[in-house]
Amino acid sequence: MSSLGYILKRHRERKHYTQQEVIEKSGLDRSSSYISSLETNKTSPTLDELEALAVLYSTTVFDILSEIKGIDKEWSFTPNPDIQLMFSFYNALSAERKKIALEFCQFLAEKQMMEKRGQ
Repeated sequence: MSSLGYILKRHRERKHYTQQEVIEKSGLDRSSSYISSLETNKTSPTLDELEALAVLYSTTVFDILSEIKGIDKEWSFTPNPDIQLMFSFYNALSAERKKIALEFCQFLAEKQMMEKRGQ
């Protein structure tokens, strides 16, 4: 199991972002020292902040929390019909188009987060 701070720092470094870039790209109304406080476990993010960071880092809150708790990612579930349909479309794509599809989904999620902040 890992700490939340360690996981957030690892994700930031994998994206090659500075702490200031995380603030700018995530739309968080905080200073870059806040990211440092998160990464050193001196403070904890709100759920909305964690969601914004997960989107920025191309992951999910569930994956971050699962890693903290040491939950095996090999759990099984039955997706709803919409997810099954989307998955079948995704599987039919070439590797390059899969990458584009994922980038588009991330773009839509980021756009929605920004719209929520602007309301």
